Amino acid sequence: MRWIHNVFGLAAPIVFAAAAINGAPVSAASQPTMLEWQSAIGQVPAVGSGCFQASFPALVWHAAKCATARQQAFAPALPSSPKGAPDTVGNGVDYAAVVSGSISKATGTFTNVSSNISEKGKIGNSGSAKANEFSLQLNTEFFSGSPACAKALTPSQCEAWQQFIYATDTNSVFMQYWLIDYDTTCPSGWFTSAGAGFIDCYTNSVSTTLSKALTAASLAALSLTGTAKSGGNDSVEVVSGGHATMATGKDSKVDLAPHWNTTEWGVYGDGGGGAADFGASNTLEAVTKLTGTSSSAPSCVKDGFTGETNNLKLAATPALGSESSPTIGSKQTDGAAGTKSCAVAS
Repeated sequence: MRWIHNVFGLAAPIVFAAAAINGAPVSAASQPTMLEWQSAIGQVPAVGSGCFQASFPALVWHAAKCATARQQAFAPALPSSPKGAPDTVGNGVDYAAVVSGSISKATGTFTNVSSNISEKGKIGNSGSAKANEFSLQLNTEFFSGSPACAKALTPSQCEAWQQFIYATDTNSVFMQYWLIDYDTTCPSGWFTSAGAGFIDCYTNSVSTTLSKALTAASLAALSLTGTAKSGGNDSVEVVSGGHATMATGKDSKVDLAPHWNTTEWGVYGDGGGGAADFGASNTLEAVTKLTGTSSSAPSCVKDGFTGETNNLKLAATPALGSESSPTIGSKQTDGAAGTKSCAVAS
């Protein structure tokens, strides 16, 4: 048993479940490679709630300092929102993975990333554009039936939404929760996002910072994972290089676990409805692997949920190879796009 100090300064035992690589348990005597470690650390649950970090090669989570996430809305795309170019990613235009049953875990990565990729963006869609200002977002669908909507003006019209986010401006990872069409005074601890004829509410989980800020070049070698567990903790985890960072929060915040069946993943503007603008001749493929009640290939639906965008177009996506779990891929480019499509595998 390992004793560490938790975020409240109290000594606490941290017990870790056995991890496995390719089905075989990992022991202290069998040190994993970097790639094996990056895959295996996501199978090791952190005990309790709060913030955690892990470093290669140890398959161990250590308690890390939590912070308050910046009050910046990563707002939803609404039906009345003006759309960008028909095939430009974001603000409701994207490919999403839909499963039968429910999702308990989703991991987003990028493949076939241009070797010279570059990006500029604005923080909160304000001020001047700076290099490497963007957000990574793994978003759920908007869903009805959340207990958090019980005191909305019209509970049956209120929808909940949960985002798993990394934001470059604060180099932080956290979850953002939404009550869409709440249409009355937001609950205590929630912020108001209002427009003509509607009131939405949002709040954040605790956040924690990565050991090193991500850049556009980092996209080729990172993963962001979101998990949901009924009666327990949801989590968001970023793995980059030999470091992993996690923040957790109660699933009861919006009751995601029993409702989650759709996932959108990608790189977008850093909040405020802003855009991530990639340089010329930039291409990437957004890939999402899912764990849930079904092992069948997900359905690929042309739909999106975040209000943030990038300047890449949906493109013709090559077929996926053999995958270990239900997977969706979506190619995006500022070059020749071909006939837009996505690819799925089981």
